[in-house]
Amino acid sequence: MRRQLAFITMALVAAQVLPAQEAVDSTRRNAIVTAIEKAAPAVVSVNVVQVRAQRELPPMFRDFWDFFYLPPSNYRLEKRRQDSVGSGFFVSKDGYLLTNFHVIEDADEVASVTLSDGRELPVTLVGADERTDLAVLKASQANVPSIPLGNSDDLLTGEWAIAIGNPFGPLMSDPQPTVSVGVVSANHRRVSPSVGGGERLYQGMIQTDAAINPGNSGGPLVNAKGEVIGVNTMIFSQSGGSVGLGFAIPINRARRVADEIIRFGRRRDPWAGFKVDDLTSLPEPLIVELGIHATSGCLVRNIMRDAPAYQAGLRPGDVVTAINGQRVETATDIDFAIWDLFVGDTITLEVDRKGDTLKFEFPVQELGR
Repeated sequence: MRRQLAFITMALVAAQVLPAQEAVDSTRRNAIVTAIEKAAPAVVSVNVVQVRAQRELPPMFRDFWDFFYLPPSNYRLEKRRQDSVGSGFFVSKDGYLLTNFHVIEDADEVASVTLSDGRELPVTLVGADERTDLAVLKASQANVPSIPLGNSDDLLTGEWAIAIGNPFGPLMSDPQPTVSVGVVSANHRRVSPSVGGGERLYQGMIQTDAAINPGNSGGPLVNAKGEVIGVNTMIFSQSGGSVGLGFAIPINRARRVADEIIRFGRRRDPWAGFKVDDLTSLPEPLIVELGIHATSGCLVRNIMRDAPAYQAGLRPGDVVTAINGQRVETATDIDFAIWDLFVGDTITLEVDRKGDTLKFEFPVQELGR
């Protein structure tokens, strides 16, 4: 009887353990795992070639080259391949892929990309936009894995964010990408204009605490659905490693830049046709003389008569206080707002004209067209 009771007890325990183990197994394949499996195959390492001049000497003189002057004819060009300087990802099955401009900025040639399955595909540069720090490459082979693009305009602070890329790629002996998981820490971040030397549109950025390290640049920031929501671009760090302050270019901007580059071979330069000075840079007597009532904004000092801004009614002496709903403090605010627009988009300016508040709307044109 005792033996029967022990057997029944063991059977009951086993029956309870089995569903518990099945429950644990089911939780392993969660939304994060599924999203990674969906996105990771389309992530690549970007391999570039740099050309360097190297001194060519007869063998007998190589130990004494510092004592000799050699004319340029004694130099030869050496192509040096640099593997995995950054990351990228395919946005279409026909081989178009997106990365950061700064990943290829110093390259003499973009040689190839390496997929997570080990394949290496030759690529060509379709075009790049330095201001938005984005570039489009095209692989020689079609029918590649691609990632669906999400919507960066409806992100929720606190939702999952997955950074996929190839940090420290040359130090790894296999091509599989590295994954780090965090959340969307903030959205529409306005990074200081000093970042990027004031020449890069690091505005409206997605902030995440998912670890981003050197080599992650150009890789995708993915949501729990496996959709790209941003292009991993930079970190704030004193040590050079990830401290949980990573930033990604929103995919809605990146998508439009990529579409422009694929269609026109370049990002068409948006132009409004007027120049401004910071109000804070003007001497007080000049402000009084011009009858300026605004306490902040930018003074329109020059405007072209054939510009869309002039045709809409903007005039020299007006003070621009807001552009597309964003408050204007410096000329950089206006530059960044215009750089984020595309030819045909509408600019809305709020202007102070000697105490009167006016509003002007006009389309952006292409510079030099």
